Amino acid sequence: MVNTHMTSLLKSQKIPTMRIKSLVLALPFALAACSNALDVPPTSSIPSETAISNAPGARAALNGAYAALQSSGYYGETIINFLEVASDNARASGTLTTFSEASAKKMQSSNAEVTALWNAIYRGIDRANELIQKVPGITDLSDTERNQILGEAYFLRALHYHNLVKLYGGVPLVTEPATSLAVAAQATRATPAAVYAQILADIGKSKTLMTKTQTRQGSVGAALALESRVKLYQKDWAGAEAAALAVEGMGYALAPAFGDLFNATGATTKEDIFRVIFTPAQFNLVGYYYLTRGLGGRYEAAPTTSIIAAFDPASNGVIGNYKPTDARGIWSIKLDGSRTYSPKYPSTIGAEHVHVIRLGEVILIRAEALAQLNRLPEAVAEYNKLRVRANLAPEPTTGRTQADVLAAIARERRLELAFEGDRYPDIQRTGIAAALNIPITQTVLPIPQNEIDTAPGITQNTGY
Repeated sequence: MVNTHMTSLLKSQKIPTMRIKSLVLALPFALAACSNALDVPPTSSIPSETAISNAPGARAALNGAYAALQSSGYYGETIINFLEVASDNARASGTLTTFSEASAKKMQSSNAEVTALWNAIYRGIDRANELIQKVPGITDLSDTERNQILGEAYFLRALHYHNLVKLYGGVPLVTEPATSLAVAAQATRATPAAVYAQILADIGKSKTLMTKTQTRQGSVGAALALESRVKLYQKDWAGAEAAALAVEGMGYALAPAFGDLFNATGATTKEDIFRVIFTPAQFNLVGYYYLTRGLGGRYEAAPTTSIIAAFDPASNGVIGNYKPTDARGIWSIKLDGSRTYSPKYPSTIGAEHVHVIRLGEVILIRAEALAQLNRLPEAVAEYNKLRVRANLAPEPTTGRTQADVLAAIARERRLELAFEGDRYPDIQRTGIAAALNIPITQTVLPIPQNEIDTAPGITQNTGY
């Protein structure tokens, strides 16, 4: 049964976005005390100086920083479902014009999903900035807890900025809490290099400050995993390999079965590194948007013939011929009557804990970095771990060219992470848009038009 809260939300959530001044959305955002990371009520009327002035306020503010990830405009839907439709993995199958634009590779700067994602990420940045500014002065926290909170805030800010730079290119760098619309109106775009420098500085601080190693939220393990991803995007192959290797040495392990990672009630596995927690009350829309109406979903995104063929080449992309032996393909694509859909996130209730980064991705990062370093047998042995988990035969580690191994890793990455939101930035990162007949201008998102209207110094991406 569909969550009743979800039904009322969906009636209004996709209307054209108001002209929100996103760089000052949380002015002040302040957070009241709450019992856990999911119980953060709206507290915009409480000055942040009051809310983050003692240990309970700091803990509540950290909970609020994590809650920002739950937005339907962020990990609650857009960064997963919408980005898959913008890639070659999924197509628009419902009624949303925002998805239809993405599916046709004709996104506009007024696209409400693009705007919602931008706004949600900057809300998260502002909450992290508040913590970074206020927590050092709180006296009733132990040094260990103060440092851990700060480390998690730096980690979250790094995650937010990496999501921005890989999707939009250079963006405004905001490293202090928002103060006024006048200040926001002066914003300009930093270069991608400057954004990456900030991301790596924040990751460096987070690793130094945090003492928790594995928590499925902010931890040293999560910071190292994010570092491996960031350095992969920077083509720092040695750095990416070193960070990924460090993660692998921390005691994480692949889930025995691929489907264990997407349990409808959020069960944990040793593969989890960083996840966004959801409940039936604070739900996500990911499965709801993938599942068919007959299964209680909204069915806004469906698998393409391209991803069907990738999982089962013999099918030629025809679902009627689809008989994959890959466990990931068996789990990720099914048929409901005449409708092809992805059941990867299996419930319409939205209580799955959405992976932000997991060991499977880290293994692929290390494999790609090893291949780029021409350490080919090690690279093949690395990605074979995922093939074995998927009930496929391991590929030979010798007699391979670098181009062959890199192509194999790209294939494994697409299959392992299908419908998780990674394919769209991968198309831009690896330069394969032309081969897929995707306009190069559509491999980065447009800067939301309302943002440019607010801050004229922010320039638009080419082609929008």
